[in-house]
Amino acid sequence: MKRTKRAAIAALILPVIAASAAQADDTPVAPEVLVSAGIEPLPTKQVASSFTIVTAEDIAIFQYRDVVDALKSVPGLHVVQSGSRGSQTSIFTRGASSNQTLVMINGLPVNDPASPGGAANLANIPLDNVERIEVVRGPQSALYGSQAMGGVVNIITRSGGAEPRSTLRVEGGTLGTLNTYASTGGAAGDVDYFLSLSREDTNGSDVTPARLRDARGKEKDGNEIVSASGRIGARLNEHLSASAFVQYTASDTDIDDDGATAGFVPVFQNFDSTYKSKRLLTSGEIAGSFLDGRWRPRFSVGVTQYKSELSDNPDPGGSIYLADVEYKGRTLQARFENALDIHPQHLLTFGGSYTRDDYESNGLRDFGGFTVTSTSDADTDAFAIYAADHMTFGERFFATVSLHHDMPDDMKNHTSYTIAPGYYHSETDTRLTASYGTGFKTPSLYQRYGSEFSAFLGFPAGQYTGNPNLKPEMSRGWEVGVEQGLAGGKVRAGATWFESRVKDAIEIIFDPITGDSTAANLQRFDVKGLESFVEINPTAQLTARIDYTWMSLDTNTPAVVGALTRRPRHEIGLTTSWRPWDGTIFSANVQWVDPDRDIPRDGFGFYVYPSPYTVVNVAASHRLTESVQLTARINNLLDKTYEPAHGLEAPGIEALAGVTLTF
Repeated sequence: MKRTKRAAIAALILPVIAASAAQADDTPVAPEVLVSAGIEPLPTKQVASSFTIVTAEDIAIFQYRDVVDALKSVPGLHVVQSGSRGSQTSIFTRGASSNQTLVMINGLPVNDPASPGGAANLANIPLDNVERIEVVRGPQSALYGSQAMGGVVNIITRSGGAEPRSTLRVEGGTLGTLNTYASTGGAAGDVDYFLSLSREDTNGSDVTPARLRDARGKEKDGNEIVSASGRIGARLNEHLSASAFVQYTASDTDIDDDGATAGFVPVFQNFDSTYKSKRLLTSGEIAGSFLDGRWRPRFSVGVTQYKSELSDNPDPGGSIYLADVEYKGRTLQARFENALDIHPQHLLTFGGSYTRDDYESNGLRDFGGFTVTSTSDADTDAFAIYAADHMTFGERFFATVSLHHDMPDDMKNHTSYTIAPGYYHSETDTRLTASYGTGFKTPSLYQRYGSEFSAFLGFPAGQYTGNPNLKPEMSRGWEVGVEQGLAGGKVRAGATWFESRVKDAIEIIFDPITGDSTAANLQRFDVKGLESFVEINPTAQLTARIDYTWMSLDTNTPAVVGALTRRPRHEIGLTTSWRPWDGTIFSANVQWVDPDRDIPRDGFGFYVYPSPYTVVNVAASHRLTESVQLTARINNLLDKTYEPAHGLEAPGIEALAGVTLTF
């Protein structure tokens, strides 16, 4: 029997074995809600789509440093950081491309319209003000429109508590790392607030593996991220409340951009290559409650602005390449949404939105006589209307039907839908779910209107011209899942089988005769897979969870083969924590990844098959007093050498220690 079949069968059997090992109990479980279930939060027991919630407690226990760390343990997701901390980071959800997952902060999209595919860069999203991260997998366009065809990541920030509270934290360690953080939050009457400021700075390690370094030897690729955010909320009267949020993030990252010597010898270790980015997010909303609370309207507006700079100067004895390119992007979104209790068994939600994306790039890259000049400037508008009905039938059956009608600029209108029924048997804590839905993604501004001109020693050598006639990328998918709680919630196991088909996916095509290139709808591929888990909480002091994801991609289109990279067939994640006594927590996070294939950075071969790798992170914290807490963690405990993206090496072992003051 093939290894993939054995692994899939084992993952299906594993929850069953765990289920038969314990007896059911009627102990009640505290209710939870999923904010990203639609316009209004829904109880998690009534959500049929697959989801994962990373809470503030999880972030503290495992001492995740940024969103990238927090998402690596989420089943069905593969997070790839192309270099040092702070460098471009992509997310692949159930085989979908990195630009097919919608990333939001408090429901506001942060996918960058200035990136070639319109994807979000997760690297520069800090955790200093995050309350929880919600991940919903599978087609979600019926709820969120374009870019949600693979799934949704919603990062929800903190609000002020009833009593004023301030925190100071300092952390230092190997690789020249120094991290600082400060926050304060509270409430005064009908007004609450939360403010935070953080800085992360590290000298880093060489992201270029030893086999690709030149005679100059090892270097340090560092990173600095500064972030400031603030949220304020107020109850205006018995019917209205309002809130506003602002976040500014700036990063400066060393990247080893590929280069060449004057003799056209490849140079992968680029000492002078940097990537700087800035993001400013501002949003506000006003919410109401009328008709004895049965009608809850909300109006919100938000603007996210991006500015990125790619810089590279010639290195003495190294690369002669030169780069000076600036990218600017902006997303404006306004929404008017409503929740209406039309019947005790029907929650009707409906609304409309307007989104405007702007994109601009200018500058040039000089590859030793071969120059590429960026001259792009484009914008697009999109309107959408949407509605959903969440239904409950007695205390066991539930279902959500969602429709989303998108009206993008200069493209055909498109309607997405999702049908997601489920069944929850509270006496045995058994949950059965299913969903079927469609998704779509409009082409990015670069794919439609981008422009780059190439020349060799002053002579024209080709041009990239966007294709305004591109069709949206389309998908349809379904899933079925079962989840079983046992021993009064001390054991929980589950498995979800999913399948989806993506068509009209966009690729860049190149004409070898003219040197010109453009974007075209080429791909069609099928994805199927299994997500399973077992969670054990034998005592209040000890928890453990193991997740296994198996995924297979199938295509008959030759052009797709090189594109479907960085989708591991197997991933296993283990998280565990132990509280031996009050105020002390030990935790561990283990990941085993079996990559399928990747594109070689050194250009030798069409694609490569990297070796599996295991990463072990451990952490500990101890509260000395009510106001003082000590923390320590070791990343990559086994000092494994591995490359998340081929030719770009992750840091080796790293140790950090810190102190947190709360008052």
